Amino acid sequence: MRPPPNHQHAPAEPSSWPLPASGQRTVIPPAVLDSIAGHPLCDGCMPHGVGYYPQARGHRMHREDPADDLLIYCISGEGQLQVEGRQTTVTAGDLVLLPAGVAHRYQADNKHPWSIYWVHLGGREVPRYFDEIAGQGRSRKIRVGVHSRLAEEFQALLAAATRVQPEHLVYAANLLRSLLAFAALMRHQHQVRHATLDVNRVNSYLQTALSRRVSLDELVSATSELSRYHFIREYKRQTGQTPMQAFQRIKISHACYLLDITDDTVVQIAARLGYDDPYYFSRLFKRVMDVSPAGYRRERGQ
Repeated sequence: MRPPPNHQHAPAEPSSWPLPASGQRTVIPPAVLDSIAGHPLCDGCMPHGVGYYPQARGHRMHREDPADDLLIYCISGEGQLQVEGRQTTVTAGDLVLLPAGVAHRYQADNKHPWSIYWVHLGGREVPRYFDEIAGQGRSRKIRVGVHSRLAEEFQALLAAATRVQPEHLVYAANLLRSLLAFAALMRHQHQVRHATLDVNRVNSYLQTALSRRVSLDELVSATSELSRYHFIREYKRQTGQTPMQAFQRIKISHACYLLDITDDTVVQIAARLGYDDPYYFSRLFKRVMDVSPAGYRRERGQ
């Protein structure tokens, strides 16, 4: 758990990306935030800065020890996020949750730069809101879909945050709570709508990747909107095997086909299926087929 806030607000750290006429960026001065510290209606969840960057080509940021939390909502285009040793692509409909103290990098895609809303925020309630938005997976990137209402929530927050009078900041704090709660609701609704798994789509993707290795994370990202855990569970429920077991069997089935119709050696067939080690391939083949590749070819030749 993070320690409770001490009401000494560090300034928000937005990027210095050149703001076009259609962009917006507001940073609330720390002294202003300190002036309402402890107010019962905004102490637990307070915006520190909020903005909108349209088609933000060249936008990039790197923070080693961010002082506050950050929420980013991508409404179009793409960007790249690197956090906790993992790199992922952010696309329209994704929320990015970056807690205080967690090092991160992100940048707009060069060819299809993202358009994003963002808010720097802090307070003891924020981790709970982030957990509610993230759900069981606790991912830093959450799929919620593109919603005009969520964009409207950001626009309302932007308008309120430009005023520094206490009553406007109290209003902004509660607009932020509404925004976070709505984001959590949209994440839940999105998961409900995408709760089923199209096994045919998964298997079709695997068929196109016979010549290489495919990680489970790649497969999940490319073929479904489910979390990693729910993807495995649903695939196994429908097929009786895990996705990686299915991929092995698909590869071995294709190996049988190649053994039947070509004169390729076992080493060549292993390489065509993405196995650098032909001995490992032979052991896998025998485990699935109860016969070695060479034995299979001999039997089929009889």
